[in-house]
Amino acid sequence: MPYFVDVYFPPGLPVDRDEIEDELSELDGFEVVGAGTGESGSNLDLEVSSDLAADDAVRQVTEVLERLGVAAGARINVSD
Repeated sequence: MPYFVDVYFPPGLPVDRDEIEDELSELDGFEVVGAGTGESGSNLDLEVSSDLAADDAVRQVTEVLERLGVAAGARINVSD
């Protein structure tokens, strides 16, 4: 059964959220299923294939965030 990885960003990202979404959706086993922006920041909601271990999913997401320069201040939550 798939699980979810939610990524939360503080306001003032140095890149557009759509660019982050595009990069994450290219990862094998990931699908962006939600996104939002508000006064307190923005978020992306990812559905992840159960074939991928949660630790590996977090590592891959973190690598993308670091490459785009948005890892600082980002929070990653994993849920069922």
